[in-house]
Amino acid sequence: MTVLLTRTPQADQRIQLEHQARRHEASAREAAERGDFETAARSILALLDCERRQGAQGPQVLQVIKPRGSSRSLASAAGSSG
Repeated sequence: MTVLLTRTPQADQRIQLEHQARRHEASAREAAERGDFETAARSILALLDCERRQGAQGPQVLQVIKPRGSSRSLASAAGSSG
């Protein structure tokens, strides 16, 4: 049995962002070891941006929360049920 797996463009972009994040992490580490804290900070910010963009690549879920009424109506409902 042969299973053929194909990657979506979205999956490719997530992989690319992961590689970029690793490069930024290595760059930040090297810059910090050299004492170049400005470059290290910029690399860390770039790393965080990659992680944020990577997290946004998944399916987007819209959640709608309907209010169930005020706390008074909940309290009166609890008192009348007992």
